[in-house]
Amino acid sequence: MAEEAAVEAVREAGSSRTADAGWRWSDGYDPQRTRREIVDSALQLFEREGFDRTTLKQIVVNANLTKGAFYHHFQSKEDLLWQIQNEYLDTQIESARAVVEESSDPVEQLRSLIGLSLAGVATYRAHVAIFYQERRHLTGDRLQSVTDKRDTLEAIFREAVQRGIDAGAFRREMSDRIITFGIFGMCASAFQWFNPDGSLGIDEVAEQFCELILMGLLTD
Repeated sequence: MAEEAAVEAVREAGSSRTADAGWRWSDGYDPQRTRREIVDSALQLFEREGFDRTTLKQIVVNANLTKGAFYHHFQSKEDLLWQIQNEYLDTQIESARAVVEESSDPVEQLRSLIGLSLAGVATYRAHVAIFYQERRHLTGDRLQSVTDKRDTLEAIFREAVQRGIDAGAFRREMSDRIITFGIFGMCASAFQWFNPDGSLGIDEVAEQFCELILMGLLTD
């Protein structure tokens, strides 16, 4: 109870001090910028140090903000981790749905979805790393909501594979479930080795992934 009271006291104090966190910006306090800097600070620290070893104090100090500013935007460190996961998954789900709506050809859909997945790894590298390494720290409704979103994204890929099988474009003996797991695993692993300054860009990596995957899927 004492710990909860202390947290609440920090939150209340933070509400009155939040504006102070923005005075370092010449154009005045910007809530969106404050939130963004907290998220960016956490991304950096969670990926480098891990969720457990990162303290709330480290997050706000790294962002040059206060605990009051933090509690104005987030309920807890776990809430921040959850919001980081949402930021990545929501964007991927929205983009994946748009891909499916843009083309009725399941082969092109799958190509575009693979490209989207790899582009997501390149753009949201820290998000992806944290998703796979730190999501175990989510609990209750937060864990369930992230799991549901992950399942939704997987379902979009799986349905595209199944449409290809039904249309005769993909081999019928192949399992849509196994193929989807394989694609997700291949694309997600890129956060460990993809170098944006390397000899291949993410589009070229996506093209090679597509060729590798479709060679095993296409009937023609």
